Amino acid sequence: MRVAKQFRWEGAHRLPWHTEGCQHLHGHSYQLWVELSGEVLTQGMFIDFKEIKSVLGPLIKAWDHGILVADNDTQLLSAIDLLASKHYVLPYDTTSENICQFVVDYLLTHAADVLAARQITGIKVKLQETETCFAELEVLVSVPFTSSTPRLLERVKTL
Repeated sequence: MRVAKQFRWEGAHRLPWHTEGCQHLHGHSYQLWVELSGEVLTQGMFIDFKEIKSVLGPLIKAWDHGILVADNDTQLLSAIDLLASKHYVLPYDTTSENICQFVVDYLLTHAADVLAARQITGIKVKLQETETCFAELEVLVSVPFTSSTPRLLERVKTL
């Protein structure tokens, strides 16, 4: 069984090394789909959509109308500090692929108890930046999942 929840937010970022326009600070209307795989356990449901929202809601709220910035982008970090702008620092460049990885790692770290209780066997994340562009990451989760299980067991695909 697969269950998915969609999230939306407005945000800005830049890729300073890019040469085709993305090196400039710019914004997106991000859409994120988080799909969890597992077995139906009781009463025809294996996870409530509200559980997914309760885990990821605070992250999306922190990102909404803010700037996603890489921890090594010192120029942008200085400008953000000067302007006192809302921002969220990621440990790597803010590409769609990396944001997908961050969301998977966030789930595996911040929702370990939920994943274990619901016996989640797979996580799929799709991040859409524009109407025509998206990245997708799918991972398998060990069964039984525990909070001490290595976080990312297998990268199945990145599109």
